Amino acid sequence: MTTTDSQQAKEAYLKVGNYKENILEAVNEAKDYISTTNCPLLNIDISGLNMLDALKVCVLSSTYHYAKYCNSGKIKWFVKDERIKEQIEMLKLDNVEIEVKRAKRNYTDFGERFTRRLSICR
Repeated sequence: MTTTDSQQAKEAYLKVGNYKENILEAVNEAKDYISTTNCPLLNIDISGLNMLDALKVCVLSSTYHYAKYCNSGKIKWFVKDERIKEQIEMLKLDNVEIEVKRAKRNYTDFGERFTRRLSICR
């Protein structure tokens, strides 16, 4: 799991890597991070995980975060598709926001007639 703290030290960004052996390692890392860091606003990217692993990490980490920051904390989860987003939304977790991670875009997404002004795109 990679972490990036903001300059205000109130918001943190975590990215869950590939845990093919045991996804509970990611949960434990998130739990350790939440317990040792002041992070009422947390952004976690789980877009690299399949649905079951994403649900496990989301439920367990959100519950632990809620226990520490009852009314003041929020976690924003970045997932890879709408299906995972819908499954997490059905859980009705109070401290959670879910956003589908957008794929990187390039000039071909805008069509042939889009004017390319940057030399790197030509």
